[in-house]
Amino acid sequence: MSPEDKRLRVALFGAAGRMGRTILHEAREHKDLAIVKGYDPAGAGQYFGELMIEPSCHGVRDHIDVAIDFSSAHAVEENVTCAMRAKVPYVCGVTALPEKTLKLFREAAKEIPLLHAPNMSPAMNVLFAIAPQIAAALPDYEMHIVETHHTKKLDSPSGTALRIAEILEDTSGKKPEISALRMGDVIGEHRLVFGGPGERIELVHRADTRAIFAHGALRAAAWLAHQPAGYYAMTDMLGL
Repeated sequence: MSPEDKRLRVALFGAAGRMGRTILHEAREHKDLAIVKGYDPAGAGQYFGELMIEPSCHGVRDHIDVAIDFSSAHAVEENVTCAMRAKVPYVCGVTALPEKTLKLFREAAKEIPLLHAPNMSPAMNVLFAIAPQIAAALPDYEMHIVETHHTKKLDSPSGTALRIAEILEDTSGKKPEISALRMGDVIGEHRLVFGGPGERIELVHRADTRAIFAHGALRAAAWLAHQPAGYYAMTDMLGL
């Protein structure tokens, strides 16, 4: 990255993982961002182009404008602490986080801009915004969530399904049923069904490529870098 390059400098946690490599790939020609640091103990020493993946975040403070984290639930506390100490805005897309980590997020957000989302897809976050409107308008209808992912996905139900359920419960006071399927190489599908007498309404989101999550994470990072300290969601970025 040359001194004349005005793009935001990004540090990426989980750079050697499935999503990390997708983000590295999608960021190569990004007009606003450049990934200049990659961290992942599982991939330390590997190269992606000229970028060497490092084991830990000792260099995150070296002229970094924003950090993106797609590592793992057990690594997030160390990563957000590193970002907080360096006063670097932090975007996290890791799911299945324990309450103690979410509590740390709330503390960190007093000092840095922090955006956490279980799903970085812009369209899915539009679904998050629409779902409570339907639940409020149809209070007597049954609610079901069916999510399908590839067989290697570790958490079940998905973080996205749990977030939809949380939103609906907050709106209606009722907890929807969740069915989780693991099959083949399905990237991600979430189906939300409201059923009543003689009719039903369905909202379906299908992810056909992991690139949509990478694009969303990069868009979130470019936005968050210019925000004041606070705890943000993708819906804030989208103005929903």
